[in-house]
Amino acid sequence: MIDFMYQLPDVDIFSLVSCLFIGVSIIAVYLVKWYVPYHVRSRDNTVIGTTSALVSVIYGVLAGFSALYLINNNSYTSDAVQREANAVANIYRDSKWLKQPEQQNIQQQVNRYLTHAIHIEWPKMALGMAVTDEGDVIIGRIAAQLQNAIRTDATGFLTQQSLLAEIHALYNARHQRINMSSAHLDPELWVVILIGTILTLCINYLFGLNFYLHIITVIAASLMTASTIFLLITLDKPFQGEFAITPDGLNALFRFIQQDTDHKINRASVERAPNVSWHLAERTRPLF
Repeated sequence: MIDFMYQLPDVDIFSLVSCLFIGVSIIAVYLVKWYVPYHVRSRDNTVIGTTSALVSVIYGVLAGFSALYLINNNSYTSDAVQREANAVANIYRDSKWLKQPEQQNIQQQVNRYLTHAIHIEWPKMALGMAVTDEGDVIIGRIAAQLQNAIRTDATGFLTQQSLLAEIHALYNARHQRINMSSAHLDPELWVVILIGTILTLCINYLFGLNFYLHIITVIAASLMTASTIFLLITLDKPFQGEFAITPDGLNALFRFIQQDTDHKINRASVERAPNVSWHLAERTRPLF
């Protein structure tokens, strides 16, 4: 499909497709009325109706399977995003068992990864642009910090194994998300769906009915096929459009890390406060 349509609001997409189908259908009904006599069309209504039913069933099955495929894609992508958020959260949580400075360095890299994913990668995916490998570089830095924190005790060994597993999970989930950002229906499927749409509408133009009743039935068929095309467009690309997958899990984790960091700073300030007061008292105490 035309790429610019994925950037339009859903109301505009539906209005555009519906007006196009309805306008073409009304013009086609007028042309058929002028060039094909009513008695010729009405005589073959049975054949036209049988053919229309057959084409409509095949078209409905094809559109239904296509919509199911896209729904599964969106569900799989949403799960990959959630797994990515879970892996980042587990890395941040498990890093608290490490000693300094590795703990602080890993947590800084986690914060940097979230910032990059939310503010750089997501806008690019929403525009259909390619994502760079900066996220992989940050994951590599986290792994490098873990190598620097090698410990031989049981707690340290278990912590390192857990962090290593979460780093692998993060890498896999990130690449699944990136791969799904370019997922869409193949052009060949779109061609077949559009052919089915055209056939479904064109057969309805041939019925021998009262003119105004014919207009009403054709408009109804146009709205139904337009709704089908609209549904496929909105589901086609997981990270584009108003129904796009958003980084809600990553945003929630980013806010939690910011609050946790602020809490650490405040707690450190409180712990240093008595020492500062004691030093001030010592400096102001008379020498004699």
